[in-house]
Amino acid sequence: MKKLKMIKGSLVKLNAAKCFTTDNGGRLPRWKPLQGSTNDENGVVDGTRLATREDYERWVNSDASKGMNSAGESKLSPTCFRVALHRDKVYTVLRSRCRGHWSYREHPGQALILDTETGHEVYISRELLEVAA
Repeated sequence: MKKLKMIKGSLVKLNAAKCFTTDNGGRLPRWKPLQGSTNDENGVVDGTRLATREDYERWVNSDASKGMNSAGESKLSPTCFRVALHRDKVYTVLRSRCRGHWSYREHPGQALILDTETGHEVYISRELLEVAA
């Protein structure tokens, strides 16, 4: 059988073999879940969405942005947020090969997908996805 390529517009889902432990239908050892046992048991992998202007404005106007941190430096705004991607959902690929920029550094080997439930564009490692047949 020919393996389908992940390209822009493809429908993809989480690759259970690479995302979950043997206890939850994957191939990872039970003692080494990808992102913790809670995510593994719930069939979830966290992706990353970049902070929007609205997120930044909300943070600036909150008490969390005021004052200094424990090192006496001014606080930095968050650059990204975690988004739960579920094993039983299908997502649309917006960019199949890209580099994400968050947490003040570059993250290669990513795919950019659309979470149609929230409308957010989410970065996730390409290796964790497979084309939905």
